[in-house]
Amino acid sequence: MAYKSYDPYPSNSNELMSLTVYTFNMDPELYYSEVIEKTATYVNPGLAKLLAFAGFGVEMRAEGCYIWDQEGKKHLDCLGGYGTFALGHRHPKVVEAVRRQLDTMPLSAKAFFNTKQADLAEMLAQRAPTGLQYTFFSN
Repeated sequence: MAYKSYDPYPSNSNELMSLTVYTFNMDPELYYSEVIEKTATYVNPGLAKLLAFAGFGVEMRAEGCYIWDQEGKKHLDCLGGYGTFALGHRHPKVVEAVRRQLDTMPLSAKAFFNTKQADLAEMLAQRAPTGLQYTFFSN
């Protein structure tokens, strides 16, 4: 399968979305090889070698504490996204909270006051040791 040419400024969002679409009737070995090659060429050649040597597949989907690879094999995710998925992948309550936020405001402008940020900072200050009043949020 040849690589699709890539326009860094796609004229429609469907073109950008199609870059990551995997067709399940595609040969999993071919797909795996293409992802390794792209990773080695455009991300990190050493990481590509290491992941391939260790036998890691291509993560295709995740639910709860499991990840499925390009062959449909189910793997227990013991890493959990470095703590970001402490409740599991796609936990229904987290998905619902994200949907609600996306419907309200996907990303804060940072030029206006933010109610949720102020509320959380207040809660943290109330629970922190005396003298720790301010919160610096980062990512």
